[in-house]
Amino acid sequence: MDFDVEWLLGPDYLVPGNFLALFSLLLLGIFVRYILLAWLYHNLVYKKLGDMMPYRRLHQQIKLKQVRTEIWYSFLGAIIFAVSGTLMIIFWQRGWTRLYTELTLLDFIWVPLSFFIAMFVHETYYYWLHRWMHKPKVLRHFHHIHHNSLYTSSFTSFSFHPIEAFLQAIFLPILVLLMPMHIFVLLALLVTMSITAVINHAGVEVYPASAFNSRWARWMVGATHHDMHHLKYRCNYGLYFTFWDVWMNTEDKGFEQRFKEHSQKT
Repeated sequence: MDFDVEWLLGPDYLVPGNFLALFSLLLLGIFVRYILLAWLYHNLVYKKLGDMMPYRRLHQQIKLKQVRTEIWYSFLGAIIFAVSGTLMIIFWQRGWTRLYTELTLLDFIWVPLSFFIAMFVHETYYYWLHRWMHKPKVLRHFHHIHHNSLYTSSFTSFSFHPIEAFLQAIFLPILVLLMPMHIFVLLALLVTMSITAVINHAGVEVYPASAFNSRWARWMVGATHHDMHHLKYRCNYGLYFTFWDVWMNTEDKGFEQRFKEHSQKT
C-alpha cells in the first residue's frame, strides 16, 4: 500500500514563491496548533479538572504578562520550526531523506518499532542537550528564557529562546536523513512532542497515583516531574521518559512524595 504525496512533493520549493508559500503554511499550522492546544488544555484540564480535583494543581494560575511573553517566544520558535520543516520537505523531495510512504508487511513490525527507537534517540539527545543548557554560561545566554517561567502553564510548552528552538528543531531533519521512517511515524512523533510538552508544563498532574507503581507508566515524565525541574533547575532533565534521570542520578529525591501529594486525595 502506498500513499500519494505528489500534491506535497510536486512543486519545486527552491523557487522562492513556493518556498515562501510552504513556509507560511507550516508557520500558520505550527503556531495555531500551539495556541489551540495550549488554550484547550489550560481551560479543560488545568481549570475544569483543577476545580474538581484541586489537589492535582501544582500551583495557582499564572499572570497574563507571563503568558504574553511565552506566546511571543513561541511565535519566534514557530518560525524556526517552520524553516526546519520546509527544509525537511525539500530534502525529502530531492531523495536525501529515508522517509517513505509505502506500507509493506515488514512495516507492521518496523513502524511501531521505529517510533519507539526514534523516541529513545530523541530522549537521549534532549537529556544531554538539556544538561548542557544548564551550564551557567549557557543558561545565562539563552536557556533562561524558558526558565523565566518559574511557574509553568500549557503556554510555556513552546516558549524558547530562538537558539534553543534551533537546537530542538534540527533533531527530526537529521534523524530522517539517517533512519528509515514511514511518514506516519514522523507525524506520530510530531503529535507526541506537542501533547507531551503541554502535559508536562500545564501545572496540573493528570497521571493516576498508581502510575508510580506501574512497570511502564513509572518511566513517563509528567507535570510533577517537569515542574520540579523548573523549581529546582538541577534535576529532572527528561523529555518523555525518566530513565536517563534515574540512570544518571539526576531525578529529584522528593519526586515520588510530591507526585503522590498531587495525584491522590488525602
